Amino acid sequence: MKLIIDDADVSRIREMMEYYPIDGVTTNPSILARTQRKPYEVLHEIRELIGSGAQLHVQAVSAEASGMVQEAHAITERLGKNTYIKIPAVKEGFKAIR
Repeated sequence: MKLIIDDADVSRIREMMEYYPIDGVTTNPSILARTQRKPYEVLHEIRELIGSGAQLHVQAVSAEASGMVQEAHAITERLGKNTYIKIPAVKEGFKAIR
């Protein structure tokens, strides 16, 4: 079993890391929007905090499959090793997964 924090508040993530053996962090567009900061700014800060050995799950936001695939490549390039792309379970998402 892996313990993944579902949050984008860096101070809360930092605090949870003091008490729990976390394996990573997962986010989505709504969670990132609550920070009222630029998404990549927050994601880079989370990556720095959790390190390259922990998992970071980030959701693609494009509506079309081709955009999701492009985003997936860009996200993993920018955030590095152990970054996992979450694809929405919609028709275009399943096309992107293929």
